[in-house]
Amino acid sequence: MFHRLTALALVASISTVSAQAGDTWYGDFDVAAAAAKKSGKDLFVDFTGSDWCHWCIKLHEEVLGIDEFVASAQKDYILVSLDFPRSEEVLAKVPNIERNKELAQKYKIQGYPTVLLMDPAGVVYARTGYQPGGVDKYLAHLSEIGPAGKRALTASSKVLADFAAARDEASKTAAWEGCLKAIDGLGAGSPLADQLAGPVRWALTADPDNAKGMKKRALKALLAVGVADDELMTAGRELDPKNADGLLERVVEAQFGKVQSKAAGEAGVAALIGLNAMGFKDRELGFRLNFSAAHWCAGPLSDDEKVKTFVAAARSIGSDDSDALKALAQLLEG
Repeated sequence: MFHRLTALALVASISTVSAQAGDTWYGDFDVAAAAAKKSGKDLFVDFTGSDWCHWCIKLHEEVLGIDEFVASAQKDYILVSLDFPRSEEVLAKVPNIERNKELAQKYKIQGYPTVLLMDPAGVVYARTGYQPGGVDKYLAHLSEIGPAGKRALTASSKVLADFAAARDEASKTAAWEGCLKAIDGLGAGSPLADQLAGPVRWALTADPDNAKGMKKRALKALLAVGVADDELMTAGRELDPKNADGLLERVVEAQFGKVQSKAAGEAGVAALIGLNAMGFKDRELGFRLNFSAAHWCAGPLSDDEKVKTFVAAARSIGSDDSDALKALAQLLEG
C-alpha cells in the first residue's frame, strides 16, 4: 500500500529543506541545479502552493508524496519543489522565496501546480502539471513527455545553431525552414516555442508582403504554439481577414487567451461573432471558443442573449465531448 503524506506533513517535508542538498526534494533551485550537474541527471521542478492550492495538494497526495513515485523518479531526475505558500508559518520555511519568484517569472509560470522538466543548465524541454490516475499513470506520462521533449530540444538546438550561423539570404532561408519545421512539431504551450520564435518570426521582415508565403506560414506556426503579441495578431488579421486559411481563427484564439478584463472579454466575444459568420477550419477550436464564450456571457459578461447565441453556435459545430454538451445545456437551463 502506498504511503501518502498528509498535506500538513507535505508542507513540512518540502518547505524545511535548507540550502544544503536533501535526499529527496530540494527547496533551493540553485543547490538542486548543482546536484544535477554533478550527477548527470535532469531536473524535475514542481512550482507549487503547498498550503492553499487544491490541485497542488492533490498532486502531492496522489503522486509526488508517494514513496514509489519518488523512488522511480529519482533514477532520472533531481526532484525540486519551489513553494509559494501563503501562511507566514510555511513561508518562513522556504529557503529563498525571492529566488523562487525570479524563477517563476523566468519560466513564465501562470498557474499552480506547474511541473517543468529541464536539463542541468535549466533549459526546459517539457511542461506538465496535475494529471489524474495516480503514480503509474504519472510515471507513464513522464516517460512520454520527457524523451519527446529531449528529442525536440536536440532538434531545436541544431536548427537554432544553423540559423545563427547563416550569413546569406539563401542559407538563412534554408535555416528558417528548419526552425519552422521544428516549431510545427511542438504542441501548444511548448516550453521550446519561445526559443524558436525569434528565428521563425524573421519571416515578417524577410517577407513583409508575404510574396513568398513565408510570413503567413510563420504566423500560423507561432500562433499555433501560443506565441502571440499585438504585432503577430495584427499581421494575422491583415493577411487572412476572412479566415480562408485558418489564420484568423488562431488570432481569435490568442485573443481569448489574453482576456483579463470585462472589456477584453467583450472584445473577444465580438471577434468570435464575426468569425462564426465566416466558419472554422478547425472544428474542435470552433467548439472550444464558443463554449468559452457561452460561459463568459453566463458569468462575468452577464449577457443571456449571447449565451443562447454561443450555445447554438457550439452545438452547430458539434463535439464528441458529451460532458461539454451537457454543460452547454445546463447554461440554458440556468
